[in-house]
Amino acid sequence: ERCLQVENEHVLKSMKACVSETLSLLGEHFGQLLELALTREVQALVRKIDTSDNIYITESTTGNLFGLTQEGAPLCRIIAKVDGILCLADILTDESHSEATRAEAAAVVAQVTSPHLSFTQHLTSFLENMEEIVTA
Repeated sequence: ERCLQVENEHVLKSMKACVSETLSLLGEHFGQLLELALTREVQALVRKIDTSDNIYITESTTGNLFGLTQEGAPLCRIIAKVDGILCLADILTDESHSEATRAEAAAVVAQVTSPHLSFTQHLTSFLENMEEIVTA
């Protein structure tokens, strides 16, 4: 509204640049806030899987985690950042879990370690357990 009232072209360009910069910064901070919220939610899911003794809760929560991997690389990266791979590797190698639960865990691991994802920092811990995971 102020821009409509300004006739000086130099002042107008300066105002537009300031508004653009502010909006860009707001978008960046909103993206960071969203990633933080998603990280906390994924952490809660991984913690729930890790601490649950109930096979149905573990299977359901692993399914929820798999659903998140379908949202793309950013969520796969978050799952890897919160050590979701190690939690899932534990499920895969623990034969007390049902085949369905282990299959769901394998599906999440497959998504998070997909070769089309550009981030690889999470693979170190995964590679250490590769033999056990492939066997499972």
